[in-house]
Amino acid sequence: MQRKFGTTVRIATLGFIGALALGAGTPAMAVETTDVGAQALRSLYVYEHDNFKGRSAHLTANDSNFSDNYWSGGTTATIDDNISSFKNKGSYRAVMYPSANYSGAPYTAKGHSEDKDLSKNSNNPPNFDNKASSVRFVI
Repeated sequence: MQRKFGTTVRIATLGFIGALALGAGTPAMAVETTDVGAQALRSLYVYEHDNFKGRSAHLTANDSNFSDNYWSGGTTATIDDNISSFKNKGSYRAVMYPSANYSGAPYTAKGHSEDKDLSKNSNNPPNFDNKASSVRFVI
């Protein structure tokens, strides 16, 4: 009987180890969760016109040059120097710059904030309408 019990324990142990091995996909799921979490921290919606009107684009990562970023919907028009309003739905601050490579006097959008008219600002450059060319997300 002891021998049979020992065999049962070994099989159960091997089954447990096998289940762990099959669960090797779990780290990939963790990476996806982390990516989704990171996107939730960095989530800036930009709009072509005031009051969140016109075409839009969604930015979720630092971008040193908007010249190759296009409005959603398959257009060939870039967002570079064409942003008039935004909604920052992420927790990170979105720091937008008037020039590529994060240069020039920046506009800082606090986490969970919005600006319906970038031509009228306080605590930021006074007129940032149609000037954004790069963005960096910071804590």
